[in-house]
Amino acid sequence: MRKRAREFVPNSPGEVTLDWAASALSQTTGCPIDAVRSVAVEPLSTGGQGMTGQTVRLRIDADDPRVPASVVAKFAATDPQTRALVESYDSYAREIRFYQRFASRVPVATPRYFGASYDPGTSGQPGPIASRFIDALPAAVKLWMSRNVTKYLRPSNRRYALLIEDMGSAGAIYDLVNPPNRDQIALALDALATVHATFWDDSSLAGDDVFEVLVTSTPNLFSTVATRRSLPIAMDRYDWCGPTEAALLADAVNGLAQDVKTLNRPMTLVHGDPRSDNLIYTPEGTVILLDWAVVGHGHPGWDVGYLLSSCVQSDQIEQADSLVEHYLASMESHGVGLDRATLQEGIMASYRAVTVQQLLALAVFDGRLDDAEDAELADFWLPRLVAGLGHRWSA
Repeated sequence: MRKRAREFVPNSPGEVTLDWAASALSQTTGCPIDAVRSVAVEPLSTGGQGMTGQTVRLRIDADDPRVPASVVAKFAATDPQTRALVESYDSYAREIRFYQRFASRVPVATPRYFGASYDPGTSGQPGPIASRFIDALPAAVKLWMSRNVTKYLRPSNRRYALLIEDMGSAGAIYDLVNPPNRDQIALALDALATVHATFWDDSSLAGDDVFEVLVTSTPNLFSTVATRRSLPIAMDRYDWCGPTEAALLADAVNGLAQDVKTLNRPMTLVHGDPRSDNLIYTPEGTVILLDWAVVGHGHPGWDVGYLLSSCVQSDQIEQADSLVEHYLASMESHGVGLDRATLQEGIMASYRAVTVQQLLALAVFDGRLDDAEDAELADFWLPRLVAGLGHRWSA
């Protein structure tokens, strides 16, 4: 059993104490501990129960101007399966380590770090030997594993608590149902290009435990489950999924192992989850990047493809070509001459890998949208992914 930290760590919003919050704020702002007089927990307007964790706002009464009036507090999910899957990528601890080690170096707006506590431990991802063993298991065993996630990926008793800047009134957020327009997507690509260029070929990223595998260390397991369980579900669920679309989905699944190798090529720091609802558009025309739980050291095409696939509507896929050119020009303006073919290879690998993720979400992960009882992310994302997979991209 993994050891717990000796100090107190709140494991949920209800466990937050004045002493813990004051200590965290004192360490990050330099204020005296007794300057923080009270802390009150309140829900976010979104409810705070995201797919991967719990998020609340802490209202703070303090005598020191360095202490903000409010911060956002993030905790692990309460659902065992969700928690087990997120912990398999060590995402809760990864995000904390990112804020502690790298957030101050990020050249674009991102929430300020105000403290954290978490129990020690290692990622739940299988190591190289275990990954090879799992990938070599018979298909029937892999399918059993996909139906019994918590049997082989058990949620731990580790505690995680992260305090970051409250960006609730900073600007507008767009979801997958109503994504940003082309000009707004271009602004987001500018922000990503600034990050990518800043960390381009940065040797300080190598070997840091902030970064884990972007997609999966067991691609054969994912492919087997997607083929045997997810594809039939998609064919039954979606009227738009005919033979041509099914073939594109199958190609994405079959190519996952090679795509994982492409995406894990250590070229720069990648955000990992630049979905439209992880971006804030400010009135000043800037973009704030939220949610660094799956930050990685990999191919920039992952971020570009991920963003485009989540935002560009199926009937507007032609916009993607000019947006790719916009990103390349933005990289060039920062002194990085990225080859179009290299970028396009990463973008297509991203489209295919995200396709597999969304297919698996239909069968394994609870991917329902917060504001729609029966809708899933895949319902909106998969048609856009398939449009990209079938698109004849400019050379």
